[in-house]
Amino acid sequence: MSTKDSNTHHKVLIITYYWPPSGGAGVQRWLKFSKYLKEFGWEPVIYTPENPDVPIVDDSLMQDVPDGITVLKLPIFEPSRVVNILGGGKSTGRTGAAKSVEGKKSFIEEISRWIRGNIFVPDARVAWVRPSSRFLKSWLRENHVDAIISTGPPHSMHLIGLRVKKAFPNIKWITDFRDPWSDMDYLDEFKMGSRAIKKLVQMEKEVIRFSDHVIINSPSVAKTLLGSDNHSKSTLIPNGWDEDDFKLKSSSDNSDSMGTFKLGHFGSLYGSRNAPGLWKAVERWNNTEERKVKISLVGTVGGEIKNDIQDNISIELVGGMGHAEAVKEMMKCDGLLLVQNDTDPARKCTPGKL
Repeated sequence: MSTKDSNTHHKVLIITYYWPPSGGAGVQRWLKFSKYLKEFGWEPVIYTPENPDVPIVDDSLMQDVPDGITVLKLPIFEPSRVVNILGGGKSTGRTGAAKSVEGKKSFIEEISRWIRGNIFVPDARVAWVRPSSRFLKSWLRENHVDAIISTGPPHSMHLIGLRVKKAFPNIKWITDFRDPWSDMDYLDEFKMGSRAIKKLVQMEKEVIRFSDHVIINSPSVAKTLLGSDNHSKSTLIPNGWDEDDFKLKSSSDNSDSMGTFKLGHFGSLYGSRNAPGLWKAVERWNNTEERKVKISLVGTVGGEIKNDIQDNISIELVGGMGHAEAVKEMMKCDGLLLVQNDTDPARKCTPGKL
């Protein structure tokens, strides 16, 4: 796949939960890879849910979907929708568990988190594994592909790939890990029992063992995920960026030496992904200094963070927006803010912002 040859035509089946019009960070990596694969002689075939429960819909991303590619879809059952109906809050999409709007965990939310961590292993999309593997095995009996790629999280996508690989052992299977698996930072939220943790680790090991090749996005993920025995079949592909997205020049709205200094955060903030010290520091600065600082939070903001900043006039909640619009807003900022989860495993993650 590394040699550019437009005269060679191979097909690769890509199993991904996130695909336009789903928005957010999870969609970017393989949307952009798929955009350029044809230039290297590979035709992507996408397999994705028909009705995913995602925190943001971004129709502008459809313009990056390559013309004429096959997109296979199958309905998915999302437990988070049931929790929403029962009053447990809205799913963040990332964890598959509900988040209460006001920031206080309700009884239903507490129960839903325990179920998510101990019943839905490895994640809330596990119910999609069996119907997906049946569908893809049937499709592959009639359609040829040269390789299969599964990308996670959600890591249930790898379980789909595993079942398909066992049915078609001669097809190369590549697993792409955008984040760690059994060492993921948000797993602490689910109060997983020892049996669930053991099952999670076993799943991870089996996926790695059957993978023909493993792609990771940071060296730290490689150390924890692959151990010492599997580095020979792994490749590091860091997060990248598409220069087509950044053709705009920086906006004239950027501050001058004495104007308001604008910081922007683009993405989700919730739970342990919070910066209370920064919120207070900016408020104190603006109370004493002539040059002011303003923070714009673009995207989903959890109830805990809203409680922390509710009286802080230095911070504005912008809400979600499409990728193209978000890039324009980035150009208006003097600095971009990156907040990582305040957990030990988070140190091993490389955010999509980098």
